[in-house]
Amino acid sequence: MKYKVILADDEPIMRKALQTLIDWEKLDCEIVCVAENGYEVLEFLKENRADIMITDIKMPVQSG
Repeated sequence: MKYKVILADDEPIMRKALQTLIDWEKLDCEIVCVAENGYEVLEFLKENRADIMITDIKMPVQSG
């Protein structure tokens, strides 16, 4: 079973780093959502599920 992962950070470089520097496949994980703020995460979760969320605490629009 692959774990479904959400990544949320307002900094583009951090989103890219989280996506590329971690070997998600080796960890048996799949990135299902990459968001710029908490609002985007909540919208995604209205119709989807995730097992893990890695988020920045302070973001515009809605924090983590």
